[in-house]
Amino acid sequence: MKEKLIGKNKAQSTLEILIALFILTVSITSAIMISFGNQSITIDTDLNNQAINIARKELETSRALSRQDFSNLASASSTEDIYLKETIIENIDANTKKIISRVGWQIDPLRPQKIELTTIVTDAKKTIQSGGDTGGGGPTGDWRNPQTLGSVDLGPGNKATDLDVKNKIVYLSATADAQAKPDFFIVNATNGQSPFIVSSLNTGKGLNGVDVAGNYAYVVGEDDAKEFIVIDVSNSSAPIEIVSLNLSGNADALTVFYWDGYAYIGRADGAPQEFLILNVSNPLSPFVVSGLSGIGGEINDIYVFNNRAYLGTEDDDRGMIVINVSNPASPSVMGSIDVGDHAYGIYLNNENKTLTGEKTKFYIVNASSPSNMTILGSASIGNKTRDIVSAGSLAFLATENPNAEFQVYDISNPASPSLWSSFNFPQMATGIDYEDNIVYVSVRSNDALRIITSTP
Repeated sequence: MKEKLIGKNKAQSTLEILIALFILTVSITSAIMISFGNQSITIDTDLNNQAINIARKELETSRALSRQDFSNLASASSTEDIYLKETIIENIDANTKKIISRVGWQIDPLRPQKIELTTIVTDAKKTIQSGGDTGGGGPTGDWRNPQTLGSVDLGPGNKATDLDVKNKIVYLSATADAQAKPDFFIVNATNGQSPFIVSSLNTGKGLNGVDVAGNYAYVVGEDDAKEFIVIDVSNSSAPIEIVSLNLSGNADALTVFYWDGYAYIGRADGAPQEFLILNVSNPLSPFVVSGLSGIGGEINDIYVFNNRAYLGTEDDDRGMIVINVSNPASPSVMGSIDVGDHAYGIYLNNENKTLTGEKTKFYIVNASSPSNMTILGSASIGNKTRDIVSAGSLAFLATENPNAEFQVYDISNPASPSLWSSFNFPQMATGIDYEDNIVYVSVRSNDALRIITSTP
């Protein structure tokens, strides 16, 4: 009996030893796995932190380059140890670029990794010169499905003709069915869903265009005695007409663009000079510096950048004309291009992608060499393109198409612009501006200001 008990105890001891050894083995294995796992996590963390530091360094380098030579800021790639460094430059508008600093690496063949840092840079000098027309950040959300945030009614008989937006304050020019009614409006659109008129002003017979720089709005219109007017808007609640000019002849002034202390004006057919340059370095005392005649009919729109004025004209054979304005006292024609039957709205996305619209189409033009401009692509829009603005790879159009006064195009492939979406308004759209993923449209109807953004 005793021998049997002893054998049984030995068997139990052996089993207990085996169990203990198993537990020990599992514990050691787990400890090793945890150790290696922690080591792997530590390695991943170190590599990630190093990648972030590299991306930050590349971003700062690009920022510095943008301050030195904004126009030549370009995409690039290189390697550093195990890392692939990519700097991607995207044009938002003529004065604004997005910088993407991307760093990638791969230790595990099945697990590639990357980080990205992004920033927006502007050409500070050009921003000051243009009065701050930077457009803000690039478009986000779904612009295939835009939505209306809000609108503003200017009152019966008031029809908006143009607009300019600065920090969500909207400045509108207008015409009215009675001379006693106001033709200049300031709208607070800080809350795009509830915009409201801050103030208004009656300048006379009606206004056709507006551009704002600093504390002053430069407007042009139909009054033969004062086709050009300067309005002090430093107090948005009480704008003041401070000075006006009677331009030679009786032709209306149709459009105005501010650039680096000068106001560039386009006039209707019949003006002694259809294109005028005014010195407004002292807004209290503007004066005509020079002009050009023989442009070929009226000038519908002007965009000035980098000492070049881009004109949309009524000339059948050279609807888009580029003027050298490096010496404002002596402007000269650099080149022209036939863009169909007349040209209306014009916008410089960049010199390689200049946008202009005519009676039924809008065109994308390479204007980097004004003496040899080429059409990159076009799209049928159904009627006149009154105004254009662009941000990133999108173009926003204000048109006379009775079924699609507001249109959004993808222009990432200039050879084949693609219609993304459109809106129908009661009357034609006359002007358009973009700021921080919001589009502002002026319309010849009572709801004269429409505020539009993308679907989140």
